[in-house]
Amino acid sequence: MRECLDIRIPGHPKMMKLVRSTVGQACEMVGFCARDSHAVVLAVDEGCTNIIRHCYRDCSEEDIVIRIRLFKNRIEILLRDFGEEIDLEKLRDCVEARRRELEKQGPVRPGGLGVILIDSIMDRVHYKSSQKFGTVLKMVKYVSPRGEGEVASKHSE
Repeated sequence: MRECLDIRIPGHPKMMKLVRSTVGQACEMVGFCARDSHAVVLAVDEGCTNIIRHCYRDCSEEDIVIRIRLFKNRIEILLRDFGEEIDLEKLRDCVEARRRELEKQGPVRPGGLGVILIDSIMDRVHYKSSQKFGTVLKMVKYVSPRGEGEVASKHSE
């Protein structure tokens, strides 16, 4: 099985219910357990929320394009925004600094956790950004060979 679905939505939080429902159903079609389905939905929700908040600055004048590719053993989800190019090196540096901060087991301040959450849930995460075409976030999650209810992660075993 290899199927593809493209969705174009306004960059507005009210559209997220539709996105979460669609991604959840797509995960079921691929064969994810309930916990993995919920995790993928959470990662996509975080990605879209980051676009709305940080890229579009809570203005819903631009769209988000979501491409969902279904395979026998995985789901691939691409989120595309039409905002300014992001500095991918700066993003990586911020994520690593935040990760080190979290490892210190100190108080957790709000913000800056979405990208880390996406990275911890999905098996592969890749960003591509340009001034002309905006940013594309590609996320891949494989169906876990583990038992029902376990959340697979690239960080385990």
